[in-house]
Amino acid sequence: MTQPGDADARGREPRRTGPRDFTETTERRVRATIRDALAEAGGEERPRAEDPGPAEGAVIELERVHLGFGDRVILEDVSFLARRGETIAVVGESGTGKSTTLKLLLRHLQPDSGRVYIDGEDIAALSFTEALRVRRRMGMVFQQAALFDSLTVFDNVAYPLREHTDYGDDEIEARVREKLAFVDLDPDRVMDQLPSELSGGMRKRVGVARAIANDPEIMLYDEPTSGLDPLTTGTITRLIMKLQRELQVTSVVVSHDIRSVFRMASYVAVLADRRIRFFGTPEEMAASDDRYIQDFLGGF
Repeated sequence: MTQPGDADARGREPRRTGPRDFTETTERRVRATIRDALAEAGGEERPRAEDPGPAEGAVIELERVHLGFGDRVILEDVSFLARRGETIAVVGESGTGKSTTLKLLLRHLQPDSGRVYIDGEDIAALSFTEALRVRRRMGMVFQQAALFDSLTVFDNVAYPLREHTDYGDDEIEARVREKLAFVDLDPDRVMDQLPSELSGGMRKRVGVARAIANDPEIMLYDEPTSGLDPLTTGTITRLIMKLQRELQVTSVVVSHDIRSVFRMASYVAVLADRRIRFFGTPEEMAASDDRYIQDFLGGF
């Protein structure tokens, strides 16, 4: 017979068989009710508990990810998932590993342990060439747009099409025009301009147009509204929502802009002390009685 404190073959402490107090019993029943309701609706709790393997229907999933550099631990036991058309906002104080999650999804970094799944495929196990195949299904918008200064707007947006497709010149031009129009830029006006001739908001929109040139399934954003005025911030936020609504793109957005996050996010992940401190809808976050969450939100 297993004694209290013994571990089973998987290293987990066995369930207790003695009486449970009222609080624990109530919590167990509540969680069981939530699980039953979600299962009936075809969903599941998020982030998932220990349950090795990719979640059914998840486009993106981090499963119990640990990552460190030397003695410095960046992420510890981090899990979350996103299904098609959902936008996950990753927020937290500076230095908590928010941008690191994007690098993991891009396979620029590999976890020390845990899994990173894209459409159910563990990308940490892929070769460099195989990882490039997965990366081509993603679009990335950088904090400073990261356009090529010496290239025109047309050539910036056309760059991934020339690199990764066999489209002819006419098809490339048609696609560039389509993507610029999608981000509310006049192709005839901006295609021949250099990035230095554009405002910050226009450069950011060109960055989005370039990121969606290949019709990615997944969009990753690193501080997409950083340094922008409130009106331009609203424009970029609405653009992210438009991609979700019209193209059913699955997105992960790293941001410090809580107002934008609350407008665009399906779910919010709060990173603190190397872990996810909170994961839920913006409404659930606003209603949270966690003192840290309330302090983080401040006067929002």
